[in-house]
Amino acid sequence: MERVLTDYLQSLKIPISKNLFRKRVASHPDFPSILAVADTLRQFGIPHIVARVEKENLGDLPLPVILHLDTVGGSLLPIYNEEDLNKNREKLNHWSGVLIQAEPVQKIADQENKKAIEEEHRFKMAAGLLAATTIGLLATSLIFSFTWSQFIVLVTAMAGVVTGYFLFAKDLGITYQAVESFCSAGTGAGCGKVLRSEEGKLFGFITFSDLTLGYFIGQLIVAGLLVPFWSGNSLLAILGWLSILTVPVIGYSFWLQSVKIKEWCRLCLVVSGILMAQVILYGSMFFTGVLSPFAIGATSIVVSMFIFGIAGSSLLLLKQTIQNKNLAVQNEISANRIKNSPEVFTSLLFRQRQVDTTPFVNDFLIGNPNAPVKLTMAVNLHCGPCKNELEQTKELLSIYPDQVNLSLRFLKSGDDGKSSNLLLKFWLNSLNQQNNGQSRQDTGQAMIDVWYESMDKDSFVTSHPLNGKLSGKESDAYLQLHYEWVKNVGITKTPTTFLKGYELPAAYMLKDLLVLIPGLTDFFNNQNEMKNEVSSTCVKSL
Repeated sequence: MERVLTDYLQSLKIPISKNLFRKRVASHPDFPSILAVADTLRQFGIPHIVARVEKENLGDLPLPVILHLDTVGGSLLPIYNEEDLNKNREKLNHWSGVLIQAEPVQKIADQENKKAIEEEHRFKMAAGLLAATTIGLLATSLIFSFTWSQFIVLVTAMAGVVTGYFLFAKDLGITYQAVESFCSAGTGAGCGKVLRSEEGKLFGFITFSDLTLGYFIGQLIVAGLLVPFWSGNSLLAILGWLSILTVPVIGYSFWLQSVKIKEWCRLCLVVSGILMAQVILYGSMFFTGVLSPFAIGATSIVVSMFIFGIAGSSLLLLKQTIQNKNLAVQNEISANRIKNSPEVFTSLLFRQRQVDTTPFVNDFLIGNPNAPVKLTMAVNLHCGPCKNELEQTKELLSIYPDQVNLSLRFLKSGDDGKSSNLLLKFWLNSLNQQNNGQSRQDTGQAMIDVWYESMDKDSFVTSHPLNGKLSGKESDAYLQLHYEWVKNVGITKTPTTFLKGYELPAAYMLKDLLVLIPGLTDFFNNQNEMKNEVSSTCVKSL
């Protein structure tokens, strides 16, 4: 489900992080479901529609769309063009009638998505640089000692490394569309079965993919980096003997696929083809006398053993590290499905201490006053963590403008309250003027943005002069409201956040609400409806 969604969104040129989006979808408490998809699209700020359509009207819809199939687990089917419709006629028999269609956007408000994309770009650049430098190094060594036999050895070794990588990646659950299409074409759908088979493992844990990639990497290092600068042909002769020793491996691979598993792995067949090509190459070199099979020295044997040993053990360590990381991610996703459940969150929330968050007259409010999810935050204007929390709140408000609002309560800052006095006076002044061209909530957000940009009173006064009339008595009374609330509530740290009057549970951070808001909106709306029904019933009974 997650891969189908990310491929679909990227086809629309929507700037999302594949890994983050897949993780968010899988972490939804209702995964896998259409609700999990819709809520995740909403978290990323991607406009979309979820609709039920009669099957006979599918051909009239604008493409591309994603169809929900009524199968076990509720799989998704992407339809990009008319050809996909014709090609998937059989699957369309299982279509539930529900479709999802996203609208292209140029920018995603989610800051975590932006950071994840940057990390993915850095990884791709590092991988590209590694590949380019490796090819450059091999090309340089080949230039200084070019022979056609050496060239063919390097080409086959590089082909083996590429094929071995795809097998290694597939073994770890990393897939590539072109490779998957190649593996599943015709009757060659057994790559996974062959790689996972116990008969295809050495010592019970070293898989065929480990052996393939380790062998060809070791061969590439020896043939590409050591042979050109090694006196004599002893290293090349060792590679030749190793190549001949792979003949039984090729035979075993064919037997395993054709007799034992009775499924063909196309990538494994490619590996066998490369190995056979090398057997023919080295065999002809031995037979014609171009390479002496007995030109082997003890030093060459020891060096080759170390090279292949380092290559193989490094791969096994890398694989173990990746598998541990994948397991940690899966455990995190499983834990987040529970954590992101609105029922679990509200159960914990209502066990926290409750304080009076009744709005003040002229409350410092950001967002929709009628939003069902009401946050109250105690902040210090010279507090770095407060700045970070307010940035996350701004992100929440931009993604859920009708569902969330934020009321701010100010502590006396380190300058004996001069900064908070200044900010709150400007807030009152802006409300009194009522002609600044901004809504009340926009004014509050703009003030917070400007303040935390520099955290400097002089800079703020320059950009926000007090032009209106504001009585000292009025401003002092409003300031006192904030300071008394902070004292009565017992605020001991900033920021401290409350939701509907309950302090946010320690296990949750403000950014966790990004996933919870849709479910909390429904929960609090239903709660309000029930209260209204009870009130109405009580009035009628009276």
